[in-house]
Amino acid sequence: MPRSDNSCPFVVEKSEVVLVKPSKPTPDVTLSLSTIDNDPNNEVILDILCVFSPNPYVRDHTNYHPASFIQLALSNALVYYYPLAGKLHRRTSDQTLQLDCTQGDGVPLIKATASCTLSSLNYLESGNHLEATYQLVPSHDTLKGCNLGYRPLALQITKFTCGGMTIGSVHSHTVYDGIGMAQFSQAILELAAGRAQPTVIPVWDRHMITSNQISTLCKLGNDKKDPKLVDVEKACSSPDTPTEDMVREILNITSEDITKLKNIIIEDENLTNEKEKNMKITTVEVLAAYVWRARCRAMKLNPDTITDLVISVSIRSSIEPPLPEGYYGNAFTHASVALTAKELSKTPISRLVRLIKDAKRAALDNGYVCEQLREMENTMKLKLASKEIHGGVFMMLTDWRHLGLDQDVWGGLVNIIPLVPLTLPFLCVLLPASKAVPGKSGGVRVLTTLPRDAMAKFKEEIDAVLHP
Repeated sequence: MPRSDNSCPFVVEKSEVVLVKPSKPTPDVTLSLSTIDNDPNNEVILDILCVFSPNPYVRDHTNYHPASFIQLALSNALVYYYPLAGKLHRRTSDQTLQLDCTQGDGVPLIKATASCTLSSLNYLESGNHLEATYQLVPSHDTLKGCNLGYRPLALQITKFTCGGMTIGSVHSHTVYDGIGMAQFSQAILELAAGRAQPTVIPVWDRHMITSNQISTLCKLGNDKKDPKLVDVEKACSSPDTPTEDMVREILNITSEDITKLKNIIIEDENLTNEKEKNMKITTVEVLAAYVWRARCRAMKLNPDTITDLVISVSIRSSIEPPLPEGYYGNAFTHASVALTAKELSKTPISRLVRLIKDAKRAALDNGYVCEQLREMENTMKLKLASKEIHGGVFMMLTDWRHLGLDQDVWGGLVNIIPLVPLTLPFLCVLLPASKAVPGKSGGVRVLTTLPRDAMAKFKEEIDAVLHP
């Protein structure tokens, strides 16, 4: 039945859910997950939307729906990624997750049509229709309805009147991180494009990030570290965390803007020696510093409020032994920097960048990784509350610019959007520039959530730096 909303610029009609099964027999097996997979903070359902241009080789879009070839590609991909067709649940004995895979399992798929063109929505580039886009992803209820546990993944293919399409997914963060999600999505797109098998063959091997590996990692650590774990529930309930009249927007930062920000830091008088002047400054470090400070100022926090910046850092190649190519589970740690609101507002950007760079370096130390894994396991097994980073406000930054989704399927991927819930106002995502907008190559889109009044002030803070 069509679903509509007074504030929605389009109507979506959805078909019945189809369970897509692997095209070949797969093992009946129960799989365990890694320590990071098992972190309760990762047992959340995420909504992701990929936007594709119309296929220029299809003349009559009226009678052809892209769900047909995506469904076939998904069925073939599940031969390699059969765990994603299984069922997740937590064991009552030790609170660990397990994934039960049996013949007959599959991934729910919904075929849908939208009543408008993608160009009329600007290919969802601006973020102005973010609430309406929930029509383009499956309901979270689609993952339920199992006798044991819940499904980790569901997809929806929506065709627009122009022939463009969106692939909307809801998935549990427990089964993969952003890199793993991109690897699976890329496999579907490659098979849809006619490849015989995915370029990267998936590897489960979740035992490589568990307690069995912790002692090895600890021996390799250089220094004793004291990692702090994020307690999302506590952070959201902090009296300093805003909850009223929240809005979510996507800001476009051009490549010229990024170069300007880097030059400001390099020329900062606080960089007094040649070594610092020649240090490599990454886009993540620059944007993390500016966005963190701008958010703090926009929220008008008490000067003594502790603010944390948390950045997800991949450990795929840093731990020993390195994770194998094809590993698609969660493989990241958190780098964190803490300052009072007053310190954050007054500290020179160059100093913030140095603090961020030092935190990222420390987070890749094997000793740090070891202690973070140990803390996660103790928290889960003993059913303890996680050690909150601090009692104030934090911003978690994750970088989606290099996920590797570059297959030219259909008319080509032009946009990718994580539908971050307004209940997670601390999450900030760096996205690649939309290909739907000419001249944006090399830029970054910053997705952030703030109270409505603070959002206006936040944009003023960013604009004051870019256009003084």
